[in-house]
Amino acid sequence: MSWELVLQSLQTAAVIFGIGFGLVQLREIRRQKEAQAGVELLHSLQLPQTAVSVLLLHTLPDNLSGEELESKLGGRFDSVIALLAVLESLGPLVARGHVPLDMYEQFYRGATMVCWRKTRRYVEEQREGWPGLFEWVQWLAERMEERPSPPRPGGVTA
Repeated sequence: MSWELVLQSLQTAAVIFGIGFGLVQLREIRRQKEAQAGVELLHSLQLPQTAVSVLLLHTLPDNLSGEELESKLGGRFDSVIALLAVLESLGPLVARGHVPLDMYEQFYRGATMVCWRKTRRYVEEQREGWPGLFEWVQWLAERMEERPSPPRPGGVTA
């Protein structure tokens, strides 16, 4: 075997190693971006007003009309609309894969499902004049409904 062949083999091995190393680094960068997106996601919904809005909605019956919803919530109706707007802005991030659906589900499955279940009729009424209103909230809720309930802490399933 000639030195030229040995050097070419080493060069080929170095290129293959470099490509492999680059792919590993790309995977690690993706994991870091997902973790960062998760933290940002957590910050966007971890405000006290968000928790209050979800709890307010939880106490209401399902399928209220827009008028009934506004009447029962009174001055707090705006905070529910703000919650819907936050969820709406997160939908495209999940759909495009910037935030993995599993990660979103771990943090916000319950809040998303409660929010959609309680506001669905109101949103559908409003869509007569604004067809795309809160469509990402609906999309997120439908993704959550399609998935089996994740295990709860302590191994208990819902």
